[in-house]
Amino acid sequence: MRTDGASILVVDDELELLEIFSAWLGHSGFRVFTAPNGAEALKVLQARKVDVLLSDIRMPIMDGVALVRNLNRMETPPPRIIFVTGYGNFSRREIFGLGVEALLDKPLSRPILLDALDRCLMDSAEKWLTPSPQPIAQRILLELEGLKEASAACAFTLGRGGCCVACDLPLKEESPVDLSVRFAREGLALEAQGTVVWVDAEQKKAGVAFDFLQPQCRPWVLARIDSEDPRSFIPQC
Repeated sequence: MRTDGASILVVDDELELLEIFSAWLGHSGFRVFTAPNGAEALKVLQARKVDVLLSDIRMPIMDGVALVRNLNRMETPPPRIIFVTGYGNFSRREIFGLGVEALLDKPLSRPILLDALDRCLMDSAEKWLTPSPQPIAQRILLELEGLKEASAACAFTLGRGGCCVACDLPLKEESPVDLSVRFAREGLALEAQGTVVWVDAEQKKAGVAFDFLQPQCRPWVLARIDSEDPRSFIPQC
């Protein structure tokens, strides 16, 4: 577990859950702060440096989405963000576009939470190193002119944890895919395995979170993410 004294702000209007999460995380080495809603959380985040924000989505006064929107207006980089929720009526596309790295369903177990935090705090050099041992049925294959042109046309946009791609395949959320994207102008190729995190069938676009990057494309993909430092985990475009 990559806590190393990492700080975490837990935001939930259910006080019992605040106590449970605080106990779990405190025992795992985190420095824990709490808030009962987004407005109180914003005060904490303005006063302290926090490594991870763990927030419910639906809350009175200020919900989790409004909280993250406010964070993105601040000059300082936001913390890593994980949402937990017991509801499904929200836009996954918007949430990942705002910078949220994981969506966890309630009721939530301690191992699932700690695994998500471990991945959230992982250094870029440690990410996406292990391929899936299982064959993946669906493959997204794109042949594009160049990175700049692809982004302008919303055919491919890179985020901090994956990409948005133009795709008319019948994809399903949470399904694994192979991703192969070639950029003729730069002579670059992206070869990856990923998980579909949102689908817009009408616009023929999908958001894919990276699970594995082939060694030959890791250097340029990681360098581009680091140089651009995108706030979106998966872009909306």
